[in-house]
Amino acid sequence: MLFLVTIILILNGIASFAIALKSGNPSVLWGLVAVNFLFFLGVSQAGIVFSAIMRVTRSGWGSHFSRLGEVLTISSIPFAFIVFIVIFKGGAEHIFYWYDPEHFMSMHGGRGPAHISPWVGKEFVCLRILISMAFFYAMSYVYYATARLEDKGVASGYDRGKRLNIIGGIMMFAYVIENTFLAWDFGMMLIPHWESSIFPPYFWAGNLLAGAAFLFLMSRCFIKEAWHEDAGHGGHGNGDIKFRLDGVGKVLLGFVLLWVYLFWSQHIVMWYSNLSNLADPVFKRMTGNFAAPFWFMIFTLFILPFIGLLFRFVKLCGKSLSVIAF
Repeated sequence: MLFLVTIILILNGIASFAIALKSGNPSVLWGLVAVNFLFFLGVSQAGIVFSAIMRVTRSGWGSHFSRLGEVLTISSIPFAFIVFIVIFKGGAEHIFYWYDPEHFMSMHGGRGPAHISPWVGKEFVCLRILISMAFFYAMSYVYYATARLEDKGVASGYDRGKRLNIIGGIMMFAYVIENTFLAWDFGMMLIPHWESSIFPPYFWAGNLLAGAAFLFLMSRCFIKEAWHEDAGHGGHGNGDIKFRLDGVGKVLLGFVLLWVYLFWSQHIVMWYSNLSNLADPVFKRMTGNFAAPFWFMIFTLFILPFIGLLFRFVKLCGKSLSVIAF
């Protein structure tokens, strides 16, 4: 089943690529690549951050999912660097207005930014993202390697816990730095002179929500004993299973509330300021051709999981949790 899903996703990617090429608009092609890059990067990086959060908060049930989250992040390292370099070298001029201002203005009837800040210089943008990615993945590997020593029983329990907490804290700091740069360069600065101080935290929260949901879905395939609801299965009592499922539901609900809170915080500030250069990019996605996808997003990311996870019987059922995570 998993192999079939993988083949379908690959064929979908090939078809999307071919359609974009046929349209004769390279901006559409590279836009699709950039969007998929951000999505899968956010989902994969959230895995090890989830593990660190579970460790810092001393969550016992989270250990059943932490190892899978760590592997998910470490295994994505080649994808992250290769795809970023391909996008920046092959499609940056079609995505970023600041990469080639003259080309951008010619494509938009002479309209373009009056001033290009040194902050968005070609080399500086590429360098800061690569350095921040290298910092995050280096700390992720150190965290992963140190956690493996824990499995082997190296060093005392207190020393292991203290060391991992420190490394995990540094790694989460690196995650915030890198995703702030990605939110600025691949999100906020796609629109000339649009700015939002809330957009980066909104971006982190969305990645954590998507990453946690994806991790729980993957665990259904690879860590089946964590979801089995029969008493005594795999050496776990039914009470332990319910405790674990309840924890999964609470984490999903917490990330949903954090995401919608940051979404609303950005929305209300833009609405109240009523400055067209700041408000228009936010409100544009709620109307016209974007209205249906926007309200579908609100329904699936907030309304459905919020209402569903209010009920304890939903949180204690692996199947219903899987539907919400999906």
